Amino acid sequence: MSSIEIAIKSLDDLLRCINLSSLLELSGWPKPGNVHRTKNFKGTSFEHFLAGISAIQPNLRLLCKNVYTSINDDEQSFSNIELGVFFKESVIEMMKWQTGGNVILGHILILAPLSSAASICIKLKKNRLIDFESILSKIIEDTTVNDTLHLYEAIKLSNPGGLGQIDKYDVNNPSANKEIIRDEINLKEIFKKSQDYDLISREYATGFKIVLKEGLPYFLDSFKDNRNINKTIVNTFLKLLSSHLDTLIIRKVGKLGAVKVSEMASKIISQGGISTKKGLKSTIKFDKKLQKRNGKLNPGTTADLLAGVIFCALLFGLNF
Repeated sequence: MSSIEIAIKSLDDLLRCINLSSLLELSGWPKPGNVHRTKNFKGTSFEHFLAGISAIQPNLRLLCKNVYTSINDDEQSFSNIELGVFFKESVIEMMKWQTGGNVILGHILILAPLSSAASICIKLKKNRLIDFESILSKIIEDTTVNDTLHLYEAIKLSNPGGLGQIDKYDVNNPSANKEIIRDEINLKEIFKKSQDYDLISREYATGFKIVLKEGLPYFLDSFKDNRNINKTIVNTFLKLLSSHLDTLIIRKVGKLGAVKVSEMASKIISQGGISTKKGLKSTIKFDKKLQKRNGKLNPGTTADLLAGVIFCALLFGLNF
C-alpha cells in the first residue's frame, strides 16, 4: 500500500474520479439495505440519488479549482478552503434538484476533504499516499469556526435524521451557534465530539482511518483477485459493514439491530462475498430481509464511507 501513488495529473481527471466514485457506489448491486438499481425506498428512488450526484458536480469543480489556485505549499494555512461553505451550497443544490430528500449528504461530507487533499497533491506534485494522508489531516486541523457554522446550516437544510445531536452544541439547540463561536469549535473538534455515534465524524477525527487503512487496501486487493468492479464494490461494502456497526442503523433502531446486520455481513464475507454462488445468494436474501424494514435497516453510513474508498482507489490508479 505504501508504494501506491496518485495517478491523476489534472483537475479534470480528478473531477472524473469524484463523479465516478459516487455513481459506482450507488450502482453497486446488491448492496444490502441500500437504495440500488433494483430497489427504491418509499419517497426516495435510485433516480433521486442520480439527480443529487449530478447536482453537486459544479460545486465540486469550484471547490477543487479554488483549492488548487489558493494553495501554494503545504506549510501554509489551509483555513481558506472553506469546507463548510461547500457543504451548505452543495446541500442547497442537492435538495433543489430532486424531491427524494437528503440523498447524499454523506457523500458531500466524505468527498470534500478527500477531493481537497487530492487537489493540493496534484498542485504540489506530491503523489505518495503518505503525502496525501498528511495533507488531508492538515485540511481538517485547519478548518474554522465558520466551517462548523456552515455545516450546521447544511444539516438543518438536509434534515438527515439525527446527525449533529450531541450533548453539547446540539444542532437543534438555538444557542448552539453562540456556543460554537464562544468555544471556537472547528470541524475537527465538532466531529471529535460526535465520533462515538457517527462513523463519518469518526473519519474526520481519525484522519479517515477506515477509508484509507481498511477500505482502500481491501478494495485494491479484492479487485486484483477478481477483476470485477461490482463484486469489489459490494464485497468492500460487506467488509466495512462487518467491521463497523452502521451508525445510521443505530440511530434508527438501536445498537442491537446494527449488531445483527454486521454479524450477517461478516457471515457473508466468510462465504466469499458475492464472488461465490453461496455468498451472492446469501447477499440477495440479506438485502430482501433488510428492505422489509422500509429503510430502518439501511447501512447508509457504510455506503458513504464506500464512496470515499472508491474515490481513493480511482485516485491511486484503479482502472476497470
